[in-house]
Amino acid sequence: MIKNIFYPTSQTIFIWLSTIYLFFLLYLGKISPLSILFVYFLETIIIGIFNALKMFCTIKLGNSSGYGMIVFFLFHYGFFVAIQSIFGFAMFSIGDDVVFKEPFHLIDNYSKILQLADIKYALPAIVFTHLGKFFTDFIANKKYLKFGIKEMMVSPYVRIIIQQFVVILSFFFIIFSETGMVAAILLILFRFGIDLTLEAIKEDSKTLDFVAEKLSNEKTSKETIKKQLINFTE
Repeated sequence: MIKNIFYPTSQTIFIWLSTIYLFFLLYLGKISPLSILFVYFLETIIIGIFNALKMFCTIKLGNSSGYGMIVFFLFHYGFFVAIQSIFGFAMFSIGDDVVFKEPFHLIDNYSKILQLADIKYALPAIVFTHLGKFFTDFIANKKYLKFGIKEMMVSPYVRIIIQQFVVILSFFFIIFSETGMVAAILLILFRFGIDLTLEAIKEDSKTLDFVAEKLSNEKTSKETIKKQLINFTE
């Protein structure tokens, strides 16, 4: 099971390269632990952009219809991101390195993050990971034929809820302790493990079969669980 998760494949090589790149930047001192935290915080927006792109491809190349669904997704996803951003900026204002005086000033606060000198080194790693996954997994495996537009509207939420939980947990270690570098390393490693696990839950995989078997019950069949897992880990 462990081998199935951590063995590099064409779908996970981008996760491996991105992780190695971030560690290399930390080693060279090109990025700070706080920037690692912020770049994963920004990833929520990147996930939404790529999901909207997948929805567009599903309509354009697949069997679905309804461009209005993309607009609706961007609206409710944007609202979700705005709420979690306010909460996040309220927490970040506690620290001394970067002070967000007003959590509700979202555009101004995101501008401050993007103006950090080392963000320009870290952010491309996250974009690179999602771009690679989009072409080698979604496009190459023709997933635009396997998912409906309505299913794709809810697919990012499980991933970003897990992501934000990890970011918030890491925040307290980075801000309130003297082990910021250790916390940043653990954050990267933990995200690395989560991303590989989510990638391992794919159609006809042993990992998917194992997880679905554990989660299935009298009310929900194993096959139903499998379909839900594939959609929510997309």
